[in-house]
Amino acid sequence: MAIGTLAASLAGTVYAQESAGLSLEAAVRQAVAWHPNIVSAAATLDARGADVDVARAGYLPQISAGVGTGYDNRLGSSWRPRPQVSASQMLYDFGKVRSAVDYAQAGTRVGRADLLLAIDGLIHDTGYAIVELQRNAALHDIAEEQLARIREISGLVADRVAKGASTRSDGLQAESRVAAAKATLAQIDAEQRRWGSNLAFLLGDEKARAPVSADMPDWLMRSCAAGLADWSTVPAVMRADAQREQAAAQLHRSRADRLPTVSLAGDAAADIGSPFSDRSAYSFGLSVSSNIFGGNATRARVRSADYSLAAADAASRQARNEASQRLAEARQQIGSLTRLLDTLNLREADMAETGQLYRAQYLEMGTRTLVDLLNAEQELHQARFDAVNTEHDLRRLQLDCLYYSGRSRDAFGLTGTRLRGVTL
Repeated sequence: MAIGTLAASLAGTVYAQESAGLSLEAAVRQAVAWHPNIVSAAATLDARGADVDVARAGYLPQISAGVGTGYDNRLGSSWRPRPQVSASQMLYDFGKVRSAVDYAQAGTRVGRADLLLAIDGLIHDTGYAIVELQRNAALHDIAEEQLARIREISGLVADRVAKGASTRSDGLQAESRVAAAKATLAQIDAEQRRWGSNLAFLLGDEKARAPVSADMPDWLMRSCAAGLADWSTVPAVMRADAQREQAAAQLHRSRADRLPTVSLAGDAAADIGSPFSDRSAYSFGLSVSSNIFGGNATRARVRSADYSLAAADAASRQARNEASQRLAEARQQIGSLTRLLDTLNLREADMAETGQLYRAQYLEMGTRTLVDLLNAEQELHQARFDAVNTEHDLRRLQLDCLYYSGRSRDAFGLTGTRLRGVTL
């Protein structure tokens, strides 16, 4: 799918979903369609493709021309300007040009990996922003309910204080809890605005504050259950492997520089005033050239390339190790947080019942204090806050699994589409 087609189809999808809220899939496609990181990575990939053409030019004839002046004992001429032309064709160079081409082609693979890394990173960041907005929307609802319930209790306490059934300290305690609930709501609102701004910049519309859908696709919550990562689709590993190929090509080139280059060469020079006179000079034949001595620079370059290859080998292993580690960490946390969520749901049900009992015991029987009732309300809503946070932490972990396994593009239907002239 061309980038224009992707953007056009995206626009219709986004506007169709405005009433229900912006979905994760629509947000990801909108971000990928415009983001400068993607544009920059695609342009860099194009530049690396041009580097391959530059390297392949070493297989073609090299022709140069100009005008020079100087004394030549073959011609016995004065210091008069002479047109000069020279041409050469490499016949055999022990792999110098081949190594340059290999290096440039590996560079295109580095560029492609950088593009995929930019796309996957943008998907990850956009997904995080959506999850955080969903989290804060859910927390906001709970915080508003908490404030309403504590205000209700505070009103009941105020009536009891007015009637002399409760002390003034009870009234102050209730007012303090109302203020704390307001502060919690304000903090959640601030976080919601922050993540809304973050998402707007990711989507390329600084003024947009589209509501976010509370739903997540079913497949997302199974992302960490997938099998082992396919290293050929993990951009960080792809980049490390391509850099290793670059290092190997550079080592081959450095070793080839020790050996001669055989070429067919010719040159001609003529008197500018009489180009067909006996003052013209022509030469043509085989040329064998080699660097005899360069201050041991060639040997040093070989050592440097050898070390670079060893470093690239280690970097490739490290990329695999880090991706495997992050995947394992996410999968282990999934199990722990899932069990925690079950516990929190049970605790919420228990605390809801406890709160009802404490309310009756405080208002009707007088066997519970106001602090007991307020603490029960606080524990109930804290359990609800914790459950929401745990649920959305699980969503973030699923996004982590997609990112570190290299499956983000597949999951969001981007594989096989064309983006900035590149097929993903």
